[in-house]
Amino acid sequence: MNIKQLNHIVTLSEMLNFSKAAERVHLSQSALSKSVSSFEEEIGILIFDRSKNTVAITPTGAFVIEHARHLIGSLTSFNKNIEYLKTGNQGTIKVGAGPFPAKCFLHHAIRQFREHYPKISIDIRIDNWRSLLGLLKEREIDYFIADIRSLDDDPELEIHPIGGLTLALFCDPSHPLVRNDPARSIRPREILDYTFASVSLPSLVFSELKHSLGLNHNDTFSVDLKCDDMGLITRLVPQSDIIFLSSHLMMEDALREGTVVRLNIPMTRNRFGEWALVQIKGQKLVPAAESFAHMMADIVRDGSLVDHEKYGIKRNEPLNFQRK
Repeated sequence: MNIKQLNHIVTLSEMLNFSKAAERVHLSQSALSKSVSSFEEEIGILIFDRSKNTVAITPTGAFVIEHARHLIGSLTSFNKNIEYLKTGNQGTIKVGAGPFPAKCFLHHAIRQFREHYPKISIDIRIDNWRSLLGLLKEREIDYFIADIRSLDDDPELEIHPIGGLTLALFCDPSHPLVRNDPARSIRPREILDYTFASVSLPSLVFSELKHSLGLNHNDTFSVDLKCDDMGLITRLVPQSDIIFLSSHLMMEDALREGTVVRLNIPMTRNRFGEWALVQIKGQKLVPAAESFAHMMADIVRDGSLVDHEKYGIKRNEPLNFQRK
C-alpha cells in the first residue's frame, strides 16, 4: 500500500470511469486498473463493482475511500509541516479565490501577509467555485474563498461564512442606454437588446438576479460573454455595447474617473452571493496558511460590512456571518 494507490482509488471514486481517472493521474487505463486491483487484493476488500461500461462503489468500498481521503490529507499536511520545520519560516501556501473576492480584497490580504511572512511564497488560483472545489479535493490548494450558493452539502468540507458584496449593472459612458442621460431610469427589458457580460455565476444567483431586475421567465436573459477574469471584461467595455455585472466596491474608482456608468435600473435586492472560506474538514493547516486564511476572512468580512452600509438595500438578507 502506498500514497499513489490511495490517490488512484480516490480519483476513480470521483470519476467512476477508468479512462477519465487514468487521464487525471497520468497513467494508462491498464496501469490504473492494475494498481486498483492490487490494492483491493492487498486489503482483501472489493472497493469497486466493475461491469463492461460502468464502475460503482461497493458499500465497504465507500468506507475505504473515506479513510483514504483522510490519509491523503494527513500525509499532505505532514509533508508540508516537515518542510516548514526543515526550512524555518519558508515554503509555499496554495489558496484559491473566486473572481469577485480576488478583485476586491485579495491584494489587501497579500500585502498584510507579506509584512508578517516575507519568505513564504503564495500560489494563488483565481477561478469559479466549481473549479476551485476540484482543486481543493485534489489537494492542489489548501482552501478557497468563493460563492457557495450552489455548493452541495458535503461532510468532507468545513465552511466558514464571510459575507458577500452588492452588485449592479455597468456600461461604457457612450453606451446607447446612457449616452444622452447617464442618470435616466432604465426599464428592465431595455437591457435585453445588448451584450451581457459576467463572471461565472451559480445558476441560483443568476435566477435571483433576473427576478430582482423585474424580468420574468419568458424574457430571454443570458450571459453572452462569460469570463472569470474581471480585468478582461472591463478592458472589453470601452466603446462597446456591453452591459456587465460587477460589484459596487470594485467599480468605485472607475465611477469616480468617469470610465464607466452604473445603470439606473431598479432592483428589489442587490446582494445575492454567499461567500465562504472552504477547506477540507479536519485538515490541519500550517501556521502561515492558517494566518493567511484568517487575514482573508477578516478583510472580506470588514469589506462586506462597509459595502452593506454604502450600497445595501432594505430587502437584502443579513450578511451570512451575522445570521443567528
